[in-house]
Amino acid sequence: MPSRQEFSTGRFEGAPSADIGWHFGESVAGNRNNVKCKLCDKKGGGSNARGGISGSGTSRVRLSESEDHAFQLRSEDINLVRSRSTKQPKITGGLMKTLRKKLGEAVSKLIIYERLPMNLASSPWLHNLINSAAEIGTGVKFPTPYEISDLYLESEFQSMKEWIDRMKMIWQEKGVTIMCDGWTNSINHMHIMNFLVYCSRGTIFLKSIDASDVSSRNTDYYFKLLDKVVEEIGEEYVVQVVTDNEGALKAADKKLMEKRKHIYWTPCAAHCIDLCLEDIGKKSNVKNVLENARLVTSFIYNHIWTVNLMKEFIGGREIIRPAITRFATQFIQLQSIVKQKQALKEMFNSEKFKKSKFGKLKSGAAYDAKKIVLSNDFWNKANDIIKVFEPIVKVLKLVDDDEKPAMGFIYEAVDRAKQSIQQNCRYHIQYNDIVDKRWRFLHNDLHSAAEWWLVYGSDTPELQRIAIKEEDPLSPWIEERENTLLDGVQNGE
Repeated sequence: MPSRQEFSTGRFEGAPSADIGWHFGESVAGNRNNVKCKLCDKKGGGSNARGGISGSGTSRVRLSESEDHAFQLRSEDINLVRSRSTKQPKITGGLMKTLRKKLGEAVSKLIIYERLPMNLASSPWLHNLINSAAEIGTGVKFPTPYEISDLYLESEFQSMKEWIDRMKMIWQEKGVTIMCDGWTNSINHMHIMNFLVYCSRGTIFLKSIDASDVSSRNTDYYFKLLDKVVEEIGEEYVVQVVTDNEGALKAADKKLMEKRKHIYWTPCAAHCIDLCLEDIGKKSNVKNVLENARLVTSFIYNHIWTVNLMKEFIGGREIIRPAITRFATQFIQLQSIVKQKQALKEMFNSEKFKKSKFGKLKSGAAYDAKKIVLSNDFWNKANDIIKVFEPIVKVLKLVDDDEKPAMGFIYEAVDRAKQSIQQNCRYHIQYNDIVDKRWRFLHNDLHSAAEWWLVYGSDTPELQRIAIKEEDPLSPWIEERENTLLDGVQNGE
């Protein structure tokens, strides 16, 4: 058989079409529609030649292994040539909608019938699963529950250990923050303390302590616990310890700073700001408005009929909205009600409500809720309170953001919140006094350092070089954050 290189790259001259069959034949004298196969010397049309080569026609020939290989190579070349001139099919808008609907239905069924949280749809792991399935194609079996619980769980555990080991190398270079978070189960009163370690590359969960059986969670108990965690990580790597403002924890952290001189204790900024909201909420005029707002929402959501009626007037939306913290939720809920002021007024004034059993009542929750919503005094006071809490909630969102460090921005954020309250509120002095009181607890030397480097660091390159050369664990920590924060400011973030 002729070698692969001896075949012409195109059909013979005068071939009636571009059929592949004409590539493996030569013309028969006197008959332009006949072709003589170069492989078996049989004569026939292009389809016969193609069938003989592929083994699918009636005149098929049995090719030797070398001939078959040569044909496969040749076919691949032809396909490559064609692919250069053939445009990839575009997915039309209508087809894209159909495909997206099909994918949406499949994902939704998984979430709904397995009773999974709805935010799973935005999980990068689900996207990774879908992309992997599309890449692998059909025919590959899903892993069994046993394989997941045994083989893949162990594999993922080892991968996570390797990731943490790499993270610990960053600890040695940049230093870490230890974060202590405690919570109590309201049902069985179990008290759990979680310890997390933060560095510039991310946060890892270190361990949990079940302190339910501890009879007295006093200063000495917390001090020994925190000191043990610092020792476990390495004192030379720890820059600061962050806890909430519980009295015993604050005292324990002061003892820790006395023992380990270079470590700072910092109260949780989100907890401090949340306490500002709590203190504001305790004021009688604010408390009454919040209670009235709670009464309105409780009445509406205690009855399916009133919930459906409310949705008719506010376009199917809700007026209950979760927030970052417990006390922020009260103010966010009040803001949500104020946004639907007109719709709620129309609801309680509607003929449908007036003719219902709730509209005919002269006392009780329904009567009180209607009276509150139709009262201009309630809406005026609610607007005043929103002007106070809104700038404070903005600070809370800033310090609770996991995307970028907020330490260098806290001074500016608190100052802006106080200015906003002063400009928009009639009784701003009493509210700003509350903010100042909590800010004194939150204020820390590290905040001052971060603020200084953010504002003036770029103007002192020589001081930067001196600071970087220092061996103190705080120096690389400040250097890294300085670069991050300055980049954010220069980029307009």
